[in-house]
Amino acid sequence: MRVIEKEEQLALLPANWFGAQTWTLRVGAGGMNNTTRFVEVEGRTYVLRLYETHRDRNKIKFEHNVLLRLAEMKEELPFEIPMPLELPTGGTVVTLADDDQDGKLAALFTFTEGHNPIELSLSQLHEMGKAAGQLSATLAKISIADKPEYSPYYEIEHIHPSCKPDAIRAFALQPPEPFIAQQDELAYIFNRYMALYSAIPAIRQLPHQLVHGDINGSNMLVDDEGHFVAILDFEFVTIDARVMELAVCLSDLIDPMLPEDRLRRNSKAFYDGYRQFVQLSQEEIRILPLLIELRRLDVFIHFLGRYLDGVDPQGVLVDILGNTYEKTKWLQEHNTLLRFDLN
Repeated sequence: MRVIEKEEQLALLPANWFGAQTWTLRVGAGGMNNTTRFVEVEGRTYVLRLYETHRDRNKIKFEHNVLLRLAEMKEELPFEIPMPLELPTGGTVVTLADDDQDGKLAALFTFTEGHNPIELSLSQLHEMGKAAGQLSATLAKISIADKPEYSPYYEIEHIHPSCKPDAIRAFALQPPEPFIAQQDELAYIFNRYMALYSAIPAIRQLPHQLVHGDINGSNMLVDDEGHFVAILDFEFVTIDARVMELAVCLSDLIDPMLPEDRLRRNSKAFYDGYRQFVQLSQEEIRILPLLIELRRLDVFIHFLGRYLDGVDPQGVLVDILGNTYEKTKWLQEHNTLLRFDLN
């Protein structure tokens, strides 16, 4: 029996929602975690998403339940979020039936016109902060009966199945031959990993709620005038420390190559927008620099796992390692700049 190619499978998927209607597919940007196609049906556009990193319906069910709850509170959000379309048979997820695709899962979402922001002005950073704050404040009002499938950021032993604490220690303190040149950076990163590990009890005591967990420029859309029109990609939504949402956002804004005063202005502009909707406690603000480090270490551990599993080549991990070292070192030297309300 002929194995059906992936593109043929994708071309057949819209029939699950649209039956005998005519549709066309065009390639979307996608990412490391999914394959994206745009579906055109009778003058309307939808986004078809094929989940590439897991086959867990419960993870997708939790994500979609959060999105559907947000849809009920749409008047509280001045921007769009992707909505999963329900199948005529019920539910929002389909399985690719062909054995070659190993039961991959797919869903169809609403589409919002726009593009990812590139270089942001201070006023746009302020608006981006407001959008993140508005989403955080709205997510705080939502309670989902199901247990989230993704762990909080601070449960670092669950970041990647191949990266338990002993494996990270061994790699960092006794690096294999291809990473001998990075042994000093690895030792520094491991030191920060241990500092985070000791802070976990304090992090557990912070206010918790639903968080998007990955708000950054690649998951936001702006229109031609630069106004934010959508926040995308809720795949990793979970229950976490409330302030982690802000930490993730600020982590992506920190570029050690930027002049210190500019970086401070950028971060402050974002925070001033965010705090219009979320009032953090002094303890949350105090621990914020450490949680920004946590975001960077999470990325490093994720890519270390990919390298150990043979998914990524050495060069990818070397780049991630260097970026993690530079950002965590910068945060150690400048962390008071990010304790906004304490200055």
